[in-house]
Amino acid sequence: MGSSPAGRATQRKEPISTERKVPAGSNQCLRCGAELESAGVEEFRVGGTGGGWKLIFGELAELGEGMLKFEIRYCPSCGQVDLRLPPS
Repeated sequence: MGSSPAGRATQRKEPISTERKVPAGSNQCLRCGAELESAGVEEFRVGGTGGGWKLIFGELAELGEGMLKFEIRYCPSCGQVDLRLPPS
């Protein structure tokens, strides 16, 4: 997308393709098609509170907190990173 002289973004002229070039569930990079490599499974913290609330309430601030596991994959060719549910 370009910019007009007034600094506003111009409309995209070509339609965005919705055709999938990489089959669903494959281990190929969505950008360049190279084989993705796994960087392992990590847990991500979700929910709970942060900042000043943790200082005030301590561990009680983490009652609504949970952990989600994701497999981190990366493309050694173009550097794209993606997350997916870990294989069972």
